[in-house]
Amino acid sequence: MTFTVVTKPTLLCLIVALTLPLSGQTKADLPDLGGNAFSTISTEKEKQLGDVMARETRGSLPMVYDPLLDEYINAIGNRLVSRANDVKFPFKFHWVNDKNINAFATLGGNITSHTGTLAIADSESEFASVMAHEIAHVTQRHIARFFEARNQQAPITLAGMLGAIILATVNPEAGMAALMATQGASAQSAINFTRGNEQEADRIGMTIMVEAGFDPYAVPNFFRKLTEQSRFLNQQLSFLQTHPLSQSRVSDTRLRAEQFPQRFIPDSQDFTLSKARVLARYHYDKADAEIVFRKKLTEPSGNTKANQYGLAIALLDNGSLDPARKLIEKLLETDEHNLYYMDVYTDILLGQKEYQRCLELLEQQYLLRPNNQVVTLNYANVALVSGAHRLAIHLLKSLLFYKSDNVLAYGLLADAYKAAGDMAKFYEARADLNYQYANYPRAIDDINEALNHLKTEEKLENRRLEAKKRQLQTEFDRLRRM
Repeated sequence: MTFTVVTKPTLLCLIVALTLPLSGQTKADLPDLGGNAFSTISTEKEKQLGDVMARETRGSLPMVYDPLLDEYINAIGNRLVSRANDVKFPFKFHWVNDKNINAFATLGGNITSHTGTLAIADSESEFASVMAHEIAHVTQRHIARFFEARNQQAPITLAGMLGAIILATVNPEAGMAALMATQGASAQSAINFTRGNEQEADRIGMTIMVEAGFDPYAVPNFFRKLTEQSRFLNQQLSFLQTHPLSQSRVSDTRLRAEQFPQRFIPDSQDFTLSKARVLARYHYDKADAEIVFRKKLTEPSGNTKANQYGLAIALLDNGSLDPARKLIEKLLETDEHNLYYMDVYTDILLGQKEYQRCLELLEQQYLLRPNNQVVTLNYANVALVSGAHRLAIHLLKSLLFYKSDNVLAYGLLADAYKAAGDMAKFYEARADLNYQYANYPRAIDDINEALNHLKTEEKLENRRLEAKKRQLQTEFDRLRRM
């Protein structure tokens, strides 16, 4: 699928949204978070706060909603989490469309990587090292304890804390300053706290990596590369600003890695294809991407499937459908069920208006992998474009039953209901989408619109939507007390 990056309300909208009267969507079982959410953060409360933060971040940063990349980062992340200790809740991994090298963890096991981190990684182990480091921050409760400690010095508001975290991902120096100002903390004490946790995250993260089958030597290699790159820039890389890197940290990671036997760990095909996808879609401009991948294919050992795949994406995005199709069909001959290839192939067929061929291919894949988000979203998208609105609705509702926070699914579902002429369901689906962005005012407005489109005899639906409105207001009232 080609729809990927969605930019929603800005940082200003985030802070306004948390300080003005709002309305929300559906969380009937939301426990009371208490008057001060940061005085003592239990694991349950951390998970609840993490869910709120994930939706606020989703509504404030240029997130990447790419099913293939989502599958990849969550597969790597959960492989690492399965080897970690002290895991209290499920982890979720996300992407921000940003060419800078960085990653950050928030409460509740939500970890976000910049696309630039994968673009610069020379191996899968290097990328995994960043994910393992962030996982360690969460399992050791560094973030929760940080807010608890700062709250004792000066009360923290959810709006101020979220705003500072989001700003830190865009402008690390300004964001860290805002976070310290929000908490009334001295710069020195905050830096000392961060450095101690960074070292602990390095140590535990490397152990997680080794247990998960990655190369521990990737950690000092990645640090060394970042340090060398930073020397040639006017300012530090954003990763180094939010993850202070001293010479002792580099030395410590090198010495720790040397305790393990050195062995060759090959990159997975998913890594090489995901990296090619990031480079083609999020790192280079469309015209530059085609030039870059054509050049790569002429280099010694450069005629790889990943580079062919990257070129196919670049050709597709530049509108060169016929040459893109030839490339991807050759790749499919070697691996007919590869979802990376299938995703690009169906986009090409859509561009060439071969809807029936698309539906047949995706139906076969859906039977093999029901409710896989890559297959289902592509299948639903083709169904919607070709006029099979009810099929699209069925597929999307089934997917959302298993993956209730899928932003693309809500967007497509709203489009499908609108195309089918069911305006009450259209507005309700749009309300659900706005809730995923923590855009409460629009969500409540959409529910009111849905109510307006109900027929007089639809009394059960009316009561259900009215109950949903009350649940939204209850959730917002609790958030406002934080």
